[in-house]
Amino acid sequence: METQLDKYARLCNEFPSQAEQIVQNQEDPTPITLMAREVLDEIRAYQDGTEGWEYLCVAAMRMADWLTDHPRLALQLKQAALERMQQVEHLLDDEDCELRENLRKQAETLRANIQAADEKRWDDIILSGHLKHDPVEWTQAYEELIDDAEKEVYEHLKDVPRGMGFCFAYWAAKRDALVKRGIEWKSPARMNPGVLFD
Repeated sequence: METQLDKYARLCNEFPSQAEQIVQNQEDPTPITLMAREVLDEIRAYQDGTEGWEYLCVAAMRMADWLTDHPRLALQLKQAALERMQQVEHLLDDEDCELRENLRKQAETLRANIQAADEKRWDDIILSGHLKHDPVEWTQAYEELIDDAEKEVYEHLKDVPRGMGFCFAYWAAKRDALVKRGIEWKSPARMNPGVLFD
């Protein structure tokens, strides 16, 4: 029989691995959202204060990293992890404290970008990486609709081989699915003219 600690360990180890496989195989990413919400529910419900918090915090941080289209959910996960770490502050070592500080900075950046998007201050959104992405991806409207759009996209592309050129078919289908839902979205190819994509 699975103990609560076993469950936390499973969430920490299996869910991020499954998310990575989904991304690598270019599959419908909506299960990642469901797994992330399950982790969020568990970390919010956590009461013990002595055992299992590390698993839940790591699970929350790792799942947040796979939520490219859900900045608000990613922020909730990071914030919940910070709250749990505060709950067990007396148990934290130097490495945990450094991790907590990095997590706090990541949460601050997410919060600032979300606020900038809410206020349509597109130029204030802090980019990660060298490629530009459409700032609409930070909006609440996009986040609320993206899972339904992704399901439609991957149903449409179910027979399309995942290889060279798949990204263009994906972006075209995603644009169409979002337009149907009232969102104008620009692909990375449009946002980064001159960059070659395969």
